[in-house]
Amino acid sequence: MRAKILLLAGLLAFLNLRASPSPILDAMEAELDRSMSELELEGEMAPYFISYQLVDRKEFYTWASQGALMGSDSTHNRFLDVKVRVGDYSFDNMPLPEDLGGWDQDENDHNEQYRKVPVPLTDDPAALRHALWLLTDLRYKWALKQYAKKEGERAREVEEDRSADFSKVEPVTYTEDEATYVVDQQAWDEKVKGYSRTFARYPEILESRVSFSAEARNDYFASSEGTRLQHGKVYYWLRVSASTQAPDGMWVESYRTFFGWNESDMPSDEAVRIEIEALVDEVLALRDAPVMEAYVGPALIEAQAAGVFIHETYGHRLESQRIESKVYGETFKDKVGKRIMPAFVSLCDDPTIKEYEGMPVNGRYLFDDEGVPAQRTELIRNGVLVNFLCSRRPVKGFPASNGHGRAQMEYPGYGDISVTRQGNLILETTKPVPISKLKKQLLSLCKKQKRPYGLIFIRSEGGSTGIDRYDMESFQSFPLLVYRVDANTGEEELVRGVKFGGTPLVALDKIVATGDDPAVFNGHCGAESGSVPVGLVSPSLLLSEIEVAKQPAGNLKPPILPPPYQGEDEPGSPEM
Repeated sequence: MRAKILLLAGLLAFLNLRASPSPILDAMEAELDRSMSELELEGEMAPYFISYQLVDRKEFYTWASQGALMGSDSTHNRFLDVKVRVGDYSFDNMPLPEDLGGWDQDENDHNEQYRKVPVPLTDDPAALRHALWLLTDLRYKWALKQYAKKEGERAREVEEDRSADFSKVEPVTYTEDEATYVVDQQAWDEKVKGYSRTFARYPEILESRVSFSAEARNDYFASSEGTRLQHGKVYYWLRVSASTQAPDGMWVESYRTFFGWNESDMPSDEAVRIEIEALVDEVLALRDAPVMEAYVGPALIEAQAAGVFIHETYGHRLESQRIESKVYGETFKDKVGKRIMPAFVSLCDDPTIKEYEGMPVNGRYLFDDEGVPAQRTELIRNGVLVNFLCSRRPVKGFPASNGHGRAQMEYPGYGDISVTRQGNLILETTKPVPISKLKKQLLSLCKKQKRPYGLIFIRSEGGSTGIDRYDMESFQSFPLLVYRVDANTGEEELVRGVKFGGTPLVALDKIVATGDDPAVFNGHCGAESGSVPVGLVSPSLLLSEIEVAKQPAGNLKPPILPPPYQGEDEPGSPEM
């Protein structure tokens, strides 16, 4: 594993010899050297490790509803994170992953003080070093307090053979030019207004929204181990959503999202309008669809929803902090070398790629938030568990990071401590089956089990999973489009108000076939270290059994009066 890290780092440095370090990186390096050589409270330990990370984020965001511009703004923000470790690599002040988020009032006060230090938008070295100096001082004092607290807890708790707190890595140097975007903001204001005006023709749609964003993120990282990084990325999003209320008060919704690494990846005006018309049809069909009852039976999870299913059942349980903990369920701790999926299925996480079979994937990054190069990590090979996603917190049998330590930078504090997170999670199969045959197999399973119908899940808005020991480990997925398929006739009927879930080990054992239609779900995942971008890739999955339950229902009546303008009578309604 170490050889791969060095090889990748060397290749990246070779390809970017002409890029020069930013004044930001120079200021970080200067203050880092000063802190490591001089920072020490009398009678206390000096830091053994310090790292600085600065994220510079520029964004243009515009959104509209019913043909009216609701907001348009360009923002420029910087987020600075300082890590100070006292002790040594085997035992230091950093909390265990299961302790994140459980801070007392004193710790919350520390985080508030930390957030009050302004991060300058200038590249002036004096201003940058001033912020670094204050934040380093705060974190050093806090590290000493946390070390004493952690040492006291270790003395009174049952002794366990835990791994070290931090792993060593070879230093990496990599610089590239600043990532920037150029968009015609006025043109995009007009685009989202025009797209959203289409909804004005449908008074039955009670809420609708069209938004566009372009973001340039540049990361600067320096550590006392010698790592120096300067890299960035630009990405674009176009989002369209619509919702309405059923006669029984339940809200129904659906959406379309378009993600890309270039503005040219955004769809044409005509393609967007076609998708909006389809979206309207979906939402109105959902409004009139019957509510699904609780049920257990065979199900086909189509590719758009299957990625979320794999993310919630497998993904989080393959993050290494889950396998050495007093709190987490350690689902796959003792299953390395054992089959945990069908033999025709493999799973990997690859944050190094920008596309999968021509489809952009959102979880791409060059280096994680601990300064480690991103690496493609094989997790399950032919159904057998072979590896875990790892950060710089070692676990037994997996002492080295594979570049998956990540955190959300927008809200500095102890909640942003990097833990192992997914990037681009990819499920692949050696036995692809056309979707038409999967639907026939679904009907066969229904007849074999004497079920009146099966279910087809088309699209999902996300999911959740429970990974601790306090409750039974479980997962949930929240599909937007679900069809009930008659076992005898094959007739498909749209239903609403559905969620599905269960326990992961049981659900995963029910996979009987996979499709030949891999699709990408781009989104963000929330966990201990905040929200991070992820890409999920999977073909359709046929399960012999899945359990569904009802979503919460509304209790308020739909609007009493019709909208003030309807269809062609509305001023400014579009000509189609």
